[in-house]
Amino acid sequence: MYDHSVVYIITLYNTNICACQAVVSLCLTGRDIEPRIAAMQMKAVIFDLDGTITVPHLDFDAIRAEIGAIQGPILEAMEHMSEEELARAEKILDRYEVEAAEQSKLNDGAAEVLASLSDEGRRIGVVTRNCHASVKRVAELHGLNFEAVITREDGPVKPDPFGVFEACRLLGVEAREACLVGDYVFDLMAARRAGSVSILLATNEKYNDFTHEADYVIHGLRELPGVVAEIENGGLVRDED
Repeated sequence: MYDHSVVYIITLYNTNICACQAVVSLCLTGRDIEPRIAAMQMKAVIFDLDGTITVPHLDFDAIRAEIGAIQGPILEAMEHMSEEELARAEKILDRYEVEAAEQSKLNDGAAEVLASLSDEGRRIGVVTRNCHASVKRVAELHGLNFEAVITREDGPVKPDPFGVFEACRLLGVEAREACLVGDYVFDLMAARRAGSVSILLATNEKYNDFTHEADYVIHGLRELPGVVAEIENGGLVRDED
């Protein structure tokens, strides 16, 4: 399994999307480990949507205010609602998500990196806590092709690993042959629980709070192809346990 005390900070000498060279700094905290280097073929790359493929646009405070009397993660709060309250909340959330998709802008390099990874023969998937309609609209608006899309309508949401497992099943790969890229801790937790490589896109202002769940940290999507190459060249350290 992955050792949670290892944080990988990636600095690429060349941020071109075809860059393959990376410097991996291993920051060890806590107990000593005897790592082994395991080269793995990354047959699939799975992405979060809002904040990862697209620039963050959802106003979660506005959503909470309109739904009323909820705090913290919205989907988890909705689990405790009555049937009538839940139906109302779902309509509100769906509306915000589709509106955000209509106004969405891609993160820098998103289209190019997705195309590059696909050209290399890697399967591309999306696992999101959003609704399916929002993913479909983002794909249509920006000309993107996702081979597997798992949303909250399909089953348990991140940080549950269900979405990662289901995306891998649809893509025809094992979870250990996939990496998941996301900007929030729930993305990283889902990847780890599934046995996939977790890659943090460090654009969230609180990203330092999430690095303990990340196998790799990148600061822009253009760094991703180089990280994938690094993993395949044996750059990922794993605990023997």
